[in-house]
Amino acid sequence: MSNADWRVEAYRGMDVYVLVSSPRAGGVAALGEVAQWGYEVRVCQEGADPSDAGDTERLSSGAAHFATRHAAEVAAFGAAYQLVDKLVGPRGD
Repeated sequence: MSNADWRVEAYRGMDVYVLVSSPRAGGVAALGEVAQWGYEVRVCQEGADPSDAGDTERLSSGAAHFATRHAAEVAAFGAAYQLVDKLVGPRGD
């Protein structure tokens, strides 16, 4: 897994990896067309290898697409945080 385009954040003792991509080169849509961005998410224990399928939970945007890179990234981190909350359990706050 190349870390060049992945964004990584720590959340509740887990590492959250987000990769946002567009099916079009450079994310540029043709004239009159809306850009469509998607995402891939990987969640693993802090310090674990995110490319190790045995220790990593994965999500993708699937059929959902977003008009901007930022919107896809916000949705990806939101989905990742929900997954971590589900894996770790309720907060003790």
